[in-house]
Amino acid sequence: MKTLILTCLLLSVSVSAGAFAQARGREEKKQEEKKEEKKESRTREETKNRDDRNDRRDSDRDRDQGRDIIILTDPFPRWPGPFPRWPDRDYGRLRMPRLTFARDGVGLCAIGEGGEASEVLRRNITVGAQSPARAPRKGRLAYVAPVANQLTLFTVGENLTRSHQLTNPKWGDADLPAWAPDDNSLVFVSHRDNNNELYVIEAGGGTPRRLTQHLGNDTQPTWSPRGGWIVFVSDRGGQPALWRIPAKGGDAIALEGCPVGLPSDPTFSPDGRFIVASFEDAPGKRHLWKIDLNMKEEPRRLTSEPGDYHHPAFRPDGGKLAMSVRTQSGNFALALLDFSANGLQQLTSGTLSDHRPVWW
Repeated sequence: MKTLILTCLLLSVSVSAGAFAQARGREEKKQEEKKEEKKESRTREETKNRDDRNDRRDSDRDRDQGRDIIILTDPFPRWPGPFPRWPDRDYGRLRMPRLTFARDGVGLCAIGEGGEASEVLRRNITVGAQSPARAPRKGRLAYVAPVANQLTLFTVGENLTRSHQLTNPKWGDADLPAWAPDDNSLVFVSHRDNNNELYVIEAGGGTPRRLTQHLGNDTQPTWSPRGGWIVFVSDRGGQPALWRIPAKGGDAIALEGCPVGLPSDPTFSPDGRFIVASFEDAPGKRHLWKIDLNMKEEPRRLTSEPGDYHHPAFRPDGGKLAMSVRTQSGNFALALLDFSANGLQQLTSGTLSDHRPVWW
C-alpha cells in the first residue's frame, strides 16, 4: 500500500514538473519572439533612418548640382530696397542659379547669371519650345511647342528625361503658361473660342476650365505668390490694361495706379506686394515699372537707359531681375538688373533672339 502511494506521489510530481517545463518553454518562446520583433523593429527603424539620411544627402547633392533653385527660409522673400530682404548668405548657399529662356529657331536654352556660355536643353524634348514657366516648388518646367500646327502645352521634370503633354491640339492652341504657387495647376491663354481667353488646367492633365469670358482679348497671365489672384493683360476696357481676377473665377477688376502706357508681361514680386510690367512710352520703346498693389507708393520706373525692355522675371530671393532687351539688330538679348548694384548686365549677344527668361 505504501509503495502504491509513493508511486502515485512520484507520478504527480513528474507530471507537475513536465507541465512547469512546458509552461516555462512557452514563456521562453514568447520572450524570444518579442526579442525578434524588437530586433526587426529596430532594423526597420535603422533602415528608415538610413534611407532618410540618403534622401537628405541626395537632396543636398541635387541642390548643389541640379537645376532647381531651392528656397531655404521664408517662402515669401522680400522686395529689395527699403524693405527687409534676405541676407546674401541665404541665397549664396544655393547652387549657382541659372536662367532658362527661349531662343528663336533653337528651343529652350540655359545660361548662368554670371553670363557663362549658354547651352541648349535636350533637343528631343524642347525643340521648337517657347514660353517657359517654372513651377515654384517642385522645379518642373512648363512650355509650349507646336503639334499639328497648334501650340500645345507640355511639362517636363528637372531631369529632362520625359515630357508630359497637357493639352490636345484638337482643342486649339495654348500659350503663355503660368504656374499656381502650389504647383497643382497652370493658367494659360487659348484662342479656341475665337478670341484670347484664360484657361486653367490641372498639372496632371484633364479638361481645361475656362476662367475668363469676355469679347476682349485676355492674355499674358501671371499667378500671385499666395494663389488668390491672376493678373493679366486685357483690352476689355477699350485698350490694353492690367486686370486681375480671382483664381477660382469671378469678376475681373482693373488695376489702379498704373503708369501711362500700354502694358505687357506682368509679373509679381516674390512677396506678392508689387507688380513689375513693361509699359510702352513710345512706339518700340518700353520700360519696366514697379506698381504697388496697395497703392501706398507711386509707380517707379526700374530701367533708366533708353531701350525696349520686356519679360521681367525675379530671381526667387528678389535680389535680381532678368529681362529681355531689344538690341540694335532688332533681336532680343537677355539682361540682368542687380538691385543691390543698380546695374544692368547683358548676358547674351542677341545674335539670335533670346526672350522670356525664367530661373530654372
